[in-house]
Amino acid sequence: MSRIVFAFALLAASPCAALPHAVAAATAERFVAFGSIGADQGNMPDTAQVRTKDAGSIEGDVVSVDYRTSHFSVKAGATTYDVVVLPSTDFQGRNNSFRGMTDIKKGAHVSVMLSQRAATYVAQIIYLR
Repeated sequence: MSRIVFAFALLAASPCAALPHAVAAATAERFVAFGSIGADQGNMPDTAQVRTKDAGSIEGDVVSVDYRTSHFSVKAGATTYDVVVLPSTDFQGRNNSFRGMTDIKKGAHVSVMLSQRAATYVAQIIYLR
């Protein structure tokens, strides 16, 4: 008997069996999502095939900012890039001053070091000019 099945059997036999079914179902879904139990792998997207790669750098003007979703758009030449900002993104201002997402404003001039996963550009370092 696998450890997961044993853990579920132990849970069912314990006083915790009175827990709401939603909690048990959520726990089971979490195990399935991580592939611990035999999930139907044919219906799950194969994200292991998509690799992150270096997308170089862009320099241009910010045309839109969405602080709620941590996205902004930069017009670099004739191309507009939609860029995602992660908590790990590093910001630098003039004279190496500390900056953050709220310092990105429409019309600001930025240089952005990017990585790319599928069609998504992710900011690694943002230089605010």
